[in-house]
Parts: sequence; structure tokens; C-alpha cells
Amino acid sequence: MPALTLSRTPALPVQWSSLLACLLAFAVTGCAQRVEVAQAPAAEILANVVPMPTHLVRTGGELTLGASVAVTVEGEAPHARRALDTLLAGLGVASGKGQGVQLRLQRVDDPSLGEEGYRLRIDDAIVMEAATDIGLFHAVQTLRQLLPAQPKPGMQLPHLEIEDVPAYGWRGVSLDVARSFLPLDYLYRHVDRMALFKLNRLHLHLTDDQGWRIEIKRYPRLTEVGGASAVAGGRSGYYTQAQLKALVAYAQAHGVTIVPEIDMPGHVQAALASYNALACDDVKNLAPYSGTKVGFSVLCLDKPEVVDPFVRDVLTEVLEIFPSHEIHIGGDEIRHPRYAEFVEMTAALVEGMGRRPIVWEEGSVANTRPTMMVQLWNDGYDIAPAVAKGHALILSPCSFFYVDHGNYAGQPQTYDWCRKEGVPLARIHGFDPTVFKTAAGVEAALWSELVHTDAAADNRLWPRLAAVAEVGWNPSTRGDYLHFSGRLSALRPHLDAMGIAYHREPDLYWTQPWN
Repeated sequence: MPALTLSRTPALPVQWSSLLACLLAFAVTGCAQRVEVAQAPAAEILANVVPMPTHLVRTGGELTLGASVAVTVEGEAPHARRALDTLLAGLGVASGKGQGVQLRLQRVDDPSLGEEGYRLRIDDAIVMEAATDIGLFHAVQTLRQLLPAQPKPGMQLPHLEIEDVPAYGWRGVSLDVARSFLPLDYLYRHVDRMALFKLNRLHLHLTDDQGWRIEIKRYPRLTEVGGASAVAGGRSGYYTQAQLKALVAYAQAHGVTIVPEIDMPGHVQAALASYNALACDDVKNLAPYSGTKVGFSVLCLDKPEVVDPFVRDVLTEVLEIFPSHEIHIGGDEIRHPRYAEFVEMTAALVEGMGRRPIVWEEGSVANTRPTMMVQLWNDGYDIAPAVAKGHALILSPCSFFYVDHGNYAGQPQTYDWCRKEGVPLARIHGFDPTVFKTAAGVEAALWSELVHTDAAADNRLWPRLAAVAEVGWNPSTRGDYLHFSGRLSALRPHLDAMGIAYHREPDLYWTQPWN
């Protein structure tokens, strides 16, 4: 657990802390023991940072920022420096080599910090250290959370020392842009939001029955036909290769790796409608699809002379766009005698191209190398054989991480097929990834059958993604939801500043206007 010492100033008003404790501890039995809870609160909040750093100590005192800071950079850190300049400019603080508080970004040769870890010390100066540019970028995000979201006179920072290294290298969110399209500008804004909370994987579900969203130059009808369809009430559209390459570069500069998914051999009605030869000869349904049923479409695996070159050609162009080491090939919700054979072939193809394949949990039945990653989505699926084979797991069990389910039970326009009570913020924060010995990390999933606007996406994603970030970065905090909710509640102005149409979570007192 983090070193929680020296501070005696809660981040929330006393009555908020007591009420939050009541909500957490007595959700079933009621609030009759409120006074008792107030007398035994959770650990004091030393700094409003999410995810909670793995080691944080308040050292006493505060540092006041003036109109300018003197910035020095030791080592190559273009992404961190750009993020720092943006942060300071937004707060009206000039940065340069002149007068003011000394602020240093420093690359250090320290393997213990890994690819993403960092140190942050605030006393009479601000010093950030990391082994990599992205580690320094994360340090800047922590500083961003410690500072106000809007310019204020005499901005103060607590004296503290942080050493912070993530528990898991995969802290992600999957966006289904195939059922209902998300505009490119939304994806850019989403990357910015992910960066604030140190989320580092954006998994784009680019193809499904209802739409094909990625330009494939060898097969132009995939977007001419498949890009024009969507789930009923949803949005259609597609991304050009040039647009995606620019988005990938932007994400990389913000510590985010974009992982593409081409879902195969099922969930392919948009492809079949675009190129009928991919379907078996007896298939009569070759029209675009706008419904919500699953499991009815499949590439004709009995025509490998047609299907295999298509798969190879598509993946070749996908890999030219996305430099991510991992490539998702789908493999969910399909039954076919040659299913396992197809997964084996496609996984080997991806590995032959120098990348690492990912499949949904069902694909673990195929005879593949243990280097293939498996994404667990069904709480009840027996994943033990995949773990025994050595497959790394991306943890997305639906009753914890499917955020197309409601923020609360019965929320309109949400699913409840996996969990009738919805997937509330507290449940996500309580997930324990450590019980899965081959876990690579965690990933929330937003399926878009019922998500047709930017505002609806925001409502389903936020603030729940903050809990996903904390589970992936520092799962040791999972036993203290009150502490997490106090820190997150204080970050509401940052979400407002980013224009997020978040769910007004009662646990955070976001049903009330911010003041």
C-alpha cells in the first residue's frame, strides 16, 4: 500500500467523507451507524491523484507557482516536454529558462522504473525523473492532476515524493466503432482523456456485422458498402488509412498504443455484403445488416482459396497502418467445424508478420503458440486451460468491465445481459486482477449497439474508466473505495475542462453542481 503519512487534511469536506463512507460500508444495512463510520475513516488523502501512486509521501509544506517557471530537460523527452508546455500554457504559466520555480525533466538510467514508471519530487523545486520519455509523460500527468484545472492566482502544490511504477503493462479500453461509428475528433479527445489517467491501450473494434470502418485499398467495397451501414439508430462512416496513421502518431505521443481488431471468422456480415464471394454458395443473406443479433455470419471456411488471400491482404494493410506489437483477430461467438483451424492459421499468419496475435477467449481452443494473447470476456468461461498453456490474459470479464452495461441498475439504453445490476463504479474498482497468474492487464469494453452519440459514449465511459486505470496501475487500492472516490471526486473539474459528458455518479457527489 502507498505510504500514507504526514497529511491531516482530507480532500473532501467532512460531511462528504462521512456520507461516502456510509454509502460504501452500509449500502445494504442502511446509514444507522454513520457516526461510527465517521469516527473510523479510511486513510487520509494526501494527494488527489488517480491512479494512486505506488509510493507517495507528503514531506510537509507547499510550493507556490508564480507567473513563470524555469524548465530544464536532461535527455530526450519530446512528448513529456510538449505535454508540460501545454499544461503550463493552459494555466497561464510561462515556461523557459528565466526566473521562477525550477522544474526539471530528467531521463535516468534506472531499470527499476521500467518503460512507464517515474519519480516526482516537489519541494522548493519540481523534479521529474524516468527512464523513458513516456515515463516522464506520466509524471507530467500526475503534476497535471495536482494542479487546478483552470488558472488561479497563487497555485499551490503539496511538498511530496512519489515513486510510481504500474503493476500491469496493459491498461486499456475497447471502443466498438463498427456497430455505431465514432467520429475521428472524438477519438482524438478520447486519447487525451486516457492520457490523464495513464491508460495506455486503445483497442479499436473496427469491423463487425453492422459496419466496416477501416479503408483497405485492395478491397474498396469494404468501406463503400460496409462503411455505409450501421446498427439501427447508429452512425455510419469509416476512417481512411491516412487518418488512422495520424491518429496512431498522436496516440503514441500521449503514451497510448492503438490496437486494431479485425473480427474473424464470425461477425463479418459487412464484409460478406461487400464481397459476396467470401460467403459460402448456399448463403442467401448478403445484405448490409442493422440488427443486434450475433453468431449468424461467417467467412466461408470451406473456400480457403478465397478466404485465406483476403485475410492475408487485409492484415497486410492493417499492419502497415498500426505499428502495435499486438494485433487482435477476433474469433468470438462462432461455431464451425473449421473454426479452430482458422484461428490457428490466422494467428500463425500474424506471428509470421512479426506481430503478436490476440483472440477472444474462445480462440484459446486452437492449437496455437503460447505467445498468443487471450482476452477473457465471459465470467463463466473456463480459462484455466489457456493459463496452463501460458497464454497471457487481457482481463475484460463482462460483469466487471463491460461498460455498455449501466452505471446503475436499469439505466436507460444500456445492456444488462451479463449483470442485471449494471456495472457500477465501485464494482470495477473492486476487481482483483492478481488472481489471474498470467494477467497482462485489464481492459474495459464499450459495445455500441445502444451508444449512438458522443455524449452517450462519454456517459458510459466516465468516470468508470478512472477505476479501470487504478485497477491496472495499482490494484492494491481495491480494498479502499472510499479513498479512491475521494481522490476521484476532487478531479471533477479536470473532466469538466475536457468537456466530458460524464455520468453524474452519486458516490462522487457529482449529482450536485461543482463549486
